[in-house]
Amino acid sequence: MFMMVACAFGPMTAVAQEDSEAQGNIDITGSGETATHACTPESTVEITGADNTVTLTGECKSVSVNGTDNKVKVEATRAISVTGSSNTVTWKRGHGKSKPKISRTGTDNKVTQEK
Repeated sequence: MFMMVACAFGPMTAVAQEDSEAQGNIDITGSGETATHACTPESTVEITGADNTVTLTGECKSVSVNGTDNKVKVEATRAISVTGSSNTVTWKRGHGKSKPKISRTGTDNKVTQEK
């Protein structure tokens, strides 16, 4: 049995959604793009795609990375979740004095603190 699976990511898009509970949610989808976004303490960030370079300034509530070969720099966050393969997430600080909660699923995903 032969199965062909194709996955194509279009141009990177960022959607900022605001509601009464979660202000400034950021959804980023794309391939081969470079982008910088400013977080607020209640921002949840979702990055999906391949070969993207994303910089997040300010403090994010949480950051999720799904895909392959994404490079993400985070100034501050409470939680980091990485799914896929060969993604790299570098964080500078957690919330307050705490380090972020980190979850990794997949292969060769790296989550490290910037020195």
